[in-house]
Amino acid sequence: MAQAPAQAGIRAVNRVREAGPKRRNFHWSQVLLYVFVIIFTITSLGPLVFAFISSFKTQADVLAFPPSLIPNPFIWSNYSTFFSNGNFLRWVLNTFVYAGGVVILNVLFSSMAGFALSRMNFPGKNIIFVTTLSVMMIPSAITLIPKFLVVNGLHVVNTPLALIFPSMAQPLSVFIMVQFMKALPKELEESAMIDGASRWRIFRSIILPLVKPALTAVAIVSFQGAWNDFQWPLVALGSQDQYTLPLGLFFFKSANYTLYNLLLAGSMFNLIPIVILFFIFQRYFMGGALGSAVKG
Repeated sequence: MAQAPAQAGIRAVNRVREAGPKRRNFHWSQVLLYVFVIIFTITSLGPLVFAFISSFKTQADVLAFPPSLIPNPFIWSNYSTFFSNGNFLRWVLNTFVYAGGVVILNVLFSSMAGFALSRMNFPGKNIIFVTTLSVMMIPSAITLIPKFLVVNGLHVVNTPLALIFPSMAQPLSVFIMVQFMKALPKELEESAMIDGASRWRIFRSIILPLVKPALTAVAIVSFQGAWNDFQWPLVALGSQDQYTLPLGLFFFKSANYTLYNLLLAGSMFNLIPIVILFFIFQRYFMGGALGSAVKG
């Protein structure tokens, strides 16, 4: 009788061994997905890596065909040439002033507009929102002359204010804030109003802390757009000491000759702040972008 439980246990162990680990079904779709991801990664990061490596090459080595991955010789003079340029640090400072001013004002005014269009009821609200979205469809080149006439009328041409004023409230930023704030429950501000809170207090103390992902997304998009902007500074600025970094890099390109090694080295300075900013705040950026797409 004592052998019966033991034999039952042995049979149970044998069944488990025979069953073995479950095999995952093979799907060609997964293979294709991984291949697509690998190709996308190579095509996305490949040019960036090659540009970084080429920034340590000579002009002849950059133009050599077939191109080489390892600089021969490896030089640092491309970067030292930039630092020896008297206007380089000025260009970087001008770019930070431009991007920082746009981020602060765009986040402020876009969040206020988003609060009004999503949480308040007033005549013409939907018309204003639709008009704001329609502005996103207008090519930027069409608005160059009207913007220049405005800043010229304000007598701020060839100053940082000429760059900042037209970007104080951007339609995309307003759209992100509206879509994110629409998802917040109305009971939050209703209970605050019962306690005597004003609209400004509700906006500052209740709404803004809840939409930090959207604020971060707007800040990153605004900073990236201003930091990389070339077209509008080319129109609004006239003296070299007011140039931004992308506009200053244009000096290494002429009608007949282009210093590609110096241009690539300067492009790295233009790229580093964007990469650092994105990797620090990517969690908030993705949350804000996805939230504005699926909410509302």
